[in-house]
Amino acid sequence: GEVWEYWEAFLAEDTISEAYYSPYQGDYIGEASIDELGGKNNSADAANVTDESTFSQAHAWMYPMSYGPCKHKDYGMWMTENDSMWQDDETSIIITPEAAAYANKAAVLTCMADAAAVNLGYTLDFMPQCIGSSGMAYPMNGHSDNDNIVQANNLAASRLIYKLCRLFLICDPADNPCGCNYTPVWTKSHYKMHVVRPADRSPAYPVGKAAKFYDSGLNTPYEGAKGSNDEFLWIVYRKQLCCTCCE
Repeated sequence: GEVWEYWEAFLAEDTISEAYYSPYQGDYIGEASIDELGGKNNSADAANVTDESTFSQAHAWMYPMSYGPCKHKDYGMWMTENDSMWQDDETSIIITPEAAAYANKAAVLTCMADAAAVNLGYTLDFMPQCIGSSGMAYPMNGHSDNDNIVQANNLAASRLIYKLCRLFLICDPADNPCGCNYTPVWTKSHYKMHVVRPADRSPAYPVGKAAKFYDSGLNTPYEGAKGSNDEFLWIVYRKQLCCTCCE
């Protein structure tokens, strides 16, 4: 037999400001009775820098292209509107107790190394707590201390990938040739992504890539042909090691 190595488009992720709206489905997939489930974006000013923040809900959908000869037994579907840990920093620590070790400025500053590496096309897998230029993986929810909507939504999408790994809902086929291991601590270099709505910005890039490389036209002050400027759809790829057999 042979082992084929390639990048598999396996997951579609919505990151949204309107609860239960799905760019992937092109419609609403539910109804929110609580106003707080919606997203927000606050820009900082000279008087109050601490107001700089963004909150996004997110959905994950297994991408049909993954239904091939190397399909794995993972279940990547998730809706954060129904996930109380996504809404609150304190409850999110239930599945990430290690987050307390990184809740300091020194830990945040170490992520500058990962940000530099990501923008050169690499990721530092020994720093799973860092998501490149997007920020920290913790708290593992929709809150971001960043008013750049594109970068903040990239962070939300990346955190959701990590969360699915942590909950054993997706596995990593590059971690085990001819198999698929569950990795509650993710291997970042095995994933890539790119945005396709409100506009396509391919090719795929490592998680945490600086938005300045691809965000042109993604946050226009009007609704584009593919939807609102703050409702994003991302395609996520994972490295695949697929066994084949030839007679």
